[in-house]
Amino acid sequence: MFYRFRYESEFYPTLSRVPLHVRMKLDLTGVKISLGDWLSFSFEERTVLCHLPVQAKEEQQAFVNYLHFLSQKHRGAPAAMTQAMSISLWDNPNQVAEPVAQKSGERGQSVTSEEWKRWKSHQRYALYKTAVSKSDPEHFFAVLAEIREKKT
Repeated sequence: MFYRFRYESEFYPTLSRVPLHVRMKLDLTGVKISLGDWLSFSFEERTVLCHLPVQAKEEQQAFVNYLHFLSQKHRGAPAAMTQAMSISLWDNPNQVAEPVAQKSGERGQSVTSEEWKRWKSHQRYALYKTAVSKSDPEHFFAVLAEIREKKT
């Protein structure tokens, strides 16, 4: 599955930026790539990365192996690795992640427990990641508005 957020729509035709959903996969697997690394991959290779699943451990390993292959092919070295993020940072349906609660409260748009429970893991990740991001703070509110519109 590849979830596309509206605020990134201008990048999807060429995949000129690493989509948020791919960043989630990178965070979950502990792979670290730069924009330069991403752009060194062909459009077709970037598309495959967008669609590869990472739910099961075997899928995560396949994702990591493919990134190592691409990085070796295009950059001459395996992909850089870092500590994988714990899904528990954003995916506890019983408690709104603290950065999300804090950021949404800044403008009186607090995320409720009912909303948080209803949303899918990738939606919670998007809110968490944009809440902790130092760049483009408006992305958080764009993602929040989009998720609230969908009512899923």
